[in-house]
Formats: sequence, structure tokens, C-alpha cells
Amino acid sequence: MPDEPHTTAAPEPQRIPFDPIIPVFREWATLKAEVTERTTRLNKLRDRVAAAVEQRGYTDHKGSQYLDLPFPVPAGDTEYTRIKRERRVSITADPEAAERITRAKGDAIYRRAFPPVPSLDADELFVLLQEGVLTEAEMDEILVQRETFAFRGLAT
Repeated sequence: MPDEPHTTAAPEPQRIPFDPIIPVFREWATLKAEVTERTTRLNKLRDRVAAAVEQRGYTDHKGSQYLDLPFPVPAGDTEYTRIKRERRVSITADPEAAERITRAKGDAIYRRAFPPVPSLDADELFVLLQEGVLTEAEMDEILVQRETFAFRGLAT
């Protein structure tokens, strides 16, 4: 009997089921990476420009700093002619100074500036439950579960 030619069949390609969420997720992950990279770049550029305005610019009567550009710089729908480093002022209270000064003026003044603030002690609720002051039903009403979700892509 003659030898039959030896043929090796190509293996069947492995079929991976298609999930339509994969291209959507890939686009999301790519955009997220781009946003992170661009935000880092944006902040570095902002810091360099702000330093130039601070070093070479001029200050107005409100304390804002400006740097005039030698020619209009087009970007998007805008032509920029000057850069402004705007001065903003906010007033905050220094709690240590307030405590020192109001304590020196007496307890009544101190208590007006620093009123006692009630706060919930969750551990004490369980003590009250163990003592029988609170019931299980009341604890179920007090302790409410809140569910939240965070969206993340995970890499192995």
C-alpha cells in the first residue's frame, strides 16, 4: 500500500467572543491617560508662564501682574495680546490667634467665638444599645447604609 502524503491541517483559530464594551472602554482608558498627561503638561506650562509674568511683567493698582505680548497669539477662537496673573485675596481666620485673644478676654467671650459643637459619637451609640437604652430597631434607623460606586479600570 502506497504511503499517503502526510498533511498537517492548520489549527483552528481560537475564537474570542466579541464584547462591544471593549472599544468603548479602550477609548475611555485612552482618553483618561491623555487627560492625565495633558493636565500635567498644562500645569507645567502655566507655572512657567506665571513665573515669566511675575519676573518680567508689571503690576496694576490692585496687585495683579501683566505681561504684554509682542504680537497677538492666536489660540482657538481667541487672539491673546497680554497675560494676566490675577491677584485674589481671601480672608481666613487664624484659629490659634482667635483662641488666644478671646480666652484673654474671658470665658464668656471665648464661648461666643468658640461655641460647643455637638457631635455624634458612634461608639457611644453601641454602648447605649448594650445598656438597653436604644433598641435594635432604633439602631437600624440611626445606622443607614449608603452605597456609592467608583469607576476604575484595573490592570494586572
